[in-house]
Amino acid sequence: MQAKERLSPGVVASVAVILFAVFSFAGWLYETVDNVFTFGGLYLRASLMLPWCPIYGIGGLLIVTLLEPLRQRLVARTAKPVEVVVMSIAIYALTALVELAGSYVCEALMGYVPWDYSHAWLNFDGRIAPQYTLRFVVLGLVALYVVFPRVRRWAAGHQKAAALCACALAALFALDNALQGLGVWAPVKDALTPLGIRHW
Repeated sequence: MQAKERLSPGVVASVAVILFAVFSFAGWLYETVDNVFTFGGLYLRASLMLPWCPIYGIGGLLIVTLLEPLRQRLVARTAKPVEVVVMSIAIYALTALVELAGSYVCEALMGYVPWDYSHAWLNFDGRIAPQYTLRFVVLGLVALYVVFPRVRRWAAGHQKAAALCACALAALFALDNALQGLGVWAPVKDALTPLGIRHW
């Protein structure tokens, strides 16, 4: 993660974990709300039990890590509108690549792809489609210009709190994955179905 002042490795690690959790939760929230409008029901879009979609966390971290250095260079050399256009194109390319790669990883690990864009215009094998990638561009711009600087500034000024927060989030994520792998969450998800709550 590029920045104006240098951060200690501990702070960088805390920022990365917190950003992963924030982006994962934002993705879960986006998917859940989108499913309400698309399918008219409450579908909690996560293979895990707790509210996070890890692919959004990974995508958000990649955007911040790989594209923040480019943004920093553009700040000094171009006008703001040009900077935003260039960053939008870069985010589009990166998120399309992440989603495409993620679809193959999910298929290899879970036996299926959790999304299907085969109905969408110019889709590729139902795995990626421009109309959805453009939404990710908006989310990516918010991640890069709004979320990242604020989390980074807070973590730099509250290092102990940031470290505790990061450790707690990492432990919670590991526990959620472990319980999912052990099959503990399956009956809980089944019990939610009669209430009109489904997990994908």
